[in-house]
Amino acid sequence: MEIGISRVPLHPFTAIANKSAERTDLSIASCGVSVLYLVRHGQASFGTDDYDRLSDRGHEQSRALGKALAKFNITPSRVITGGMLRQKQTAQGAIKAANWGLEPVIDAGWDEFNATDLLNGYPEQDPRAKTDTRVFQRMLEKATTAWSSGEHDTKYLETFAAFTSRVEQALRDAVAGLGSGESAVVVSSSGAIAWTASHLLNGGFDQWLPLNRVTVNSAVSKIVSGSQGTTLVSYNDHSHLPTPWITYR
Repeated sequence: MEIGISRVPLHPFTAIANKSAERTDLSIASCGVSVLYLVRHGQASFGTDDYDRLSDRGHEQSRALGKALAKFNITPSRVITGGMLRQKQTAQGAIKAANWGLEPVIDAGWDEFNATDLLNGYPEQDPRAKTDTRVFQRMLEKATTAWSSGEHDTKYLETFAAFTSRVEQALRDAVAGLGSGESAVVVSSSGAIAWTASHLLNGGFDQWLPLNRVTVNSAVSKIVSGSQGTTLVSYNDHSHLPTPWITYR
């Protein structure tokens, strides 16, 4: 199936957890298209010795997500997650809270890029990036810009081209694994989700960078796929989170 540019306006923060969205999901199922709900993992453990695990807040976000999806009758036929611990923990928390009774399927194509590798390969270093999220974000954006240029590929464990290619393949595989009217929840990370959105909108790196910057922990982006292709419907919905629970790491 051809994956193309979105044919509808992009509305960030479009709510899924409301009555209008419930009717939309039922309508989509009756029309025979499939739906992917791309979920960013819950808050990880930034500033600790192991980032790749959920914080207490991250576990709360995962449970809140599962409850919200279940409340509005979103029952996926499968749950897919990348191979990272924070992604798997988020999937497990949502599954349990929603009482879906599913075992998540692991697809490493949804793994995040290696931020440590990118930062180590960038000539400018700032030790504050290990504990200060603003410094970390500034340094990461400089490093990803250099990474995306393709001019320093020998420095990295994975090139930007390889990263984007595997994410696009993971998207194709997820869509291909769904039958007419079925849905799946895919738990991934901000870089992979932002690239999926940018890819569907034909936006490239210049769109990917700001989308990656604002993706909220446990936020949902909705994609539909049918006879006319695969379309991004909404991005970064986090209406299931109370304001104090909104985080970006």
